Amino acid sequence: MTSIDPLSKREQDVVDLLLEGKSNKMIAHSLGITERTVEFHLKNIYAKHQVNSRMELVLKLRESTVAGEGEGIENSGTSSLWGWAKSTFKEAVFRIGKELKMKNPAASTPPDETESISFQEAIRVCFIKYADFTSRASRPEFWWFALFILLCASAFTYLSETAGSIFLIATLLPFLAVGARRLRDSGNRAWWLFGLLIPVGGIILLGFYWAAPPARSFEEDTLPA
Repeated sequence: MTSIDPLSKREQDVVDLLLEGKSNKMIAHSLGITERTVEFHLKNIYAKHQVNSRMELVLKLRESTVAGEGEGIENSGTSSLWGWAKSTFKEAVFRIGKELKMKNPAASTPPDETESISFQEAIRVCFIKYADFTSRASRPEFWWFALFILLCASAFTYLSETAGSIFLIATLLPFLAVGARRLRDSGNRAWWLFGLLIPVGGIILLGFYWAAPPARSFEEDTLPA
């Protein structure tokens, strides 16, 4: 096994905040340093852990943590479920991560294709705006949240169909809200969400709209919610 150089106290502080889902800007604010200093520490952390990106680092650290906690659990249903969910999650994240450039989200302006958003930040934002049908959402924000719902629903359904149904009902409102915001961001009316009531064809049509690039000339007050 390849040995990993120990992290300095400051680097460990950065890692701890990163695992909480904080962006570089939030980490810098919490530690009282600049974003450039955070980026410098992250480069050193990546090199020590032999990874190339923020997501790879998070996955590696969480994988090692779970492995250490689960050493005493063998042949249990929970551990097998975790292994299945973990492999599915990693495969999906790495595949989508190649197309979604993960940078810090802007604090004062709606996210667009030049200001991407991380997986954890997308989930946090979507739950904060769980009933917001009027603002905008970038493609990364929508698709990261859709991926989160897909993976969690699959995991809960694996345990129990009832648990899967409860989870889908609980996340229906925030999903519809981010779907409406994504439609508005692509220059379409949120009323297109009623297309979900059309069998097969409706979800295909909405998929095209949700995957459309943002409308740069979009004006918030020209389209009703």
